[in-house]
Amino acid sequence: MKEITYSLCKGNYNSNLFYKKLSSFTLDIEKNISYTCEKYVKDFINFLEKNNIENIRTNSEYYLEILMMGVLWKNYINRAVNLQIIPKHILIILSYLRKYEIIKNSVDKKRGMMETYFLNIEDNKQIELNINNFGKLMGYLDAIGDFKEEVKRLEPWEKYFICIGEDEAKKIILSSLEIEEIFENKAKIELGIYTENVSEFLILAEEKYKYREDYITCRRKEVEYHLNMVGAEIMNKSYRELFIKSKEKRLLLPSCMRAKNENYCKAVKTEEGYICTHCTKSCNVNRYDKLGKGYNFQVYIIPHESDITIKTKFQYGDIGIIGVACVLNLISGGFKAKSLGFVPQCVFLDYCGCKYHWHENGIMTDINEDKLLNTLGINDNISI
Repeated sequence: MKEITYSLCKGNYNSNLFYKKLSSFTLDIEKNISYTCEKYVKDFINFLEKNNIENIRTNSEYYLEILMMGVLWKNYINRAVNLQIIPKHILIILSYLRKYEIIKNSVDKKRGMMETYFLNIEDNKQIELNINNFGKLMGYLDAIGDFKEEVKRLEPWEKYFICIGEDEAKKIILSSLEIEEIFENKAKIELGIYTENVSEFLILAEEKYKYREDYITCRRKEVEYHLNMVGAEIMNKSYRELFIKSKEKRLLLPSCMRAKNENYCKAVKTEEGYICTHCTKSCNVNRYDKLGKGYNFQVYIIPHESDITIKTKFQYGDIGIIGVACVLNLISGGFKAKSLGFVPQCVFLDYCGCKYHWHENGIMTDINEDKLLNTLGINDNISI
């Protein structure tokens, strides 16, 4: 099977080697960010505590936000400053309206047209590092619609920048860009083997994805794949202890893991997601649902991260979830799960293949079972 953008197995029987490399690489990147930005993070945490803005999280999560800041600034700031106010607000409204299934197709057609015409305008001018432009970047990411959780994580930084003033804010943004450059170069060496098809895909997608609602999302750069890989690793490490202690564990699988005859899928819709009925022996959801029954975790099919909702009241720490998704979707999915009160863990799809975004006919996707069991704490002896 020819990979579309990424493959975590890359010639190996499974993706165990990828996960080992990712763990080592993430530790190295965290050390680099800590060396440069430890004081910034300490002062930021003091600001958050003083203003009662959020429950304080681990330093690693704030390091991730600084890295995310640099990657998103580098890749989108030029387009952000060229996005006019009216198209931005229309796109934000359309993004909100997508949740209504009855009008979703009509909304997506309009979004595709507007994304193509208004979200891809850029030039070669130097963009000033200031708070106003940081705000424009937030607005641009909000308009795309697929960065809502990232925007939520960066909004407190914008408030902090306003508090400390332009000069200090500029230092932090500049540091994030210096970190981004180091990260991008190192990630290309360490993780680039798993994403080497991205560049070829982007060339083909330039025309193929025009006027589609995923015009921007599916054309994200290779460095953003690497950012999500590291981001998922950091979140897994930050919440693993609490996840292991959680009373209930759930595995949330995407629709693309169903057998290719997914139109005949007999899964039953519940308030928490779709439940497998074992209608197709060769289906990967069927396989992991049976595994769940053996190891006491519940499996749900979640067509889209926006379908992750809360239907019953519970305390934070009660329910741990393992979100499974394409590499590009796991940071946002993890952030959303945490904001809803779940304790998140992430496992990547070994490759992408859904017919809605990546493949014309759709390919049944899969995950690393060793990594899943390791994440659940079922077999800590597995070397991942």
